[in-house]
Amino acid sequence: MRKMIFSSLFAGVLLTVTGCDNSNSSEGGQVFEFGAQKNTDPKIVAQIVKQLVEDQTDHEVNITEDIPASPQVMAAIDREEFDFALLYSGEVYNNHFDEDEVEYSTDPEQTITQAQALFGEEYNMKWYDSIGFSNQYGIAIQGQFAEENNITTMTELGEYAENLTLGTDNSWIERANDGYQGYQEAYGYEFGDARGMDVALMYAGIENDDLDVVTAYTVDPQILEYDLKLLEDDQKFFPPYDASLVARNQVIEEHPEVSEILDSLVDSISTDEMTALIHEVDINERSTEEVASEFLQEKGLLE
Repeated sequence: MRKMIFSSLFAGVLLTVTGCDNSNSSEGGQVFEFGAQKNTDPKIVAQIVKQLVEDQTDHEVNITEDIPASPQVMAAIDREEFDFALLYSGEVYNNHFDEDEVEYSTDPEQTITQAQALFGEEYNMKWYDSIGFSNQYGIAIQGQFAEENNITTMTELGEYAENLTLGTDNSWIERANDGYQGYQEAYGYEFGDARGMDVALMYAGIENDDLDVVTAYTVDPQILEYDLKLLEDDQKFFPPYDASLVARNQVIEEHPEVSEILDSLVDSISTDEMTALIHEVDINERSTEEVASEFLQEKGLLE
């Protein structure tokens, strides 16, 4: 049974979209709807899907951006307002299902398998295999420090932790399970100092050498901007948030040519590649349309 209650958050978002059965493209195909959250990665992927579909078929894709969060996207898919979206495997652990339906795991394969089965049935949609990147918590350190001390994993960081200052968002320090307390239990060490702060201050702190370690999302463009080293989570502590395209079953059953395009994007964008694409948009202030087009051309998928 679904436990999510859609509150007034979604009521404030007016979606002026129509289902794919209600409108035709200029070429005589269908107009599909892609719902993208506020993050930059779903906006880039939406552009990639749009450009491939419109290049290879007679269909068109309309994109609605800045949906507050993934549950609102799924609700719109359930109402047939959206046809496609980008969702993350770890969402399956966020109180959508009863405890006896979900087995918590930090194993990426087990997590995505549960997401595919449970969300697929709940929302009558296909959850594709991962597009290739993850957007989840990680630990990052200054690149020069990592290179000088040959640090590539979170375990290896433990040798130096007592002399290092960690900067993180306040919620991570306070959270149980996958927060700081759980991290100490999993890795067997704590940092000399751990400070909760706004994300912007966190990155400014490591740039100015006031911090040595930060909690980062794995596709944060600041990882490139400030030459940080994202460490391997070798104990698999953080829950996986592998990104996958999803589509309404009715759409892909009636339009197998669209499903082939979505299938072709499985394992097509690595975490490093998505970080670089987000850097182009968020730091270099380029449009998602331009960045997506350039990426597809480099991959040989668009002329």
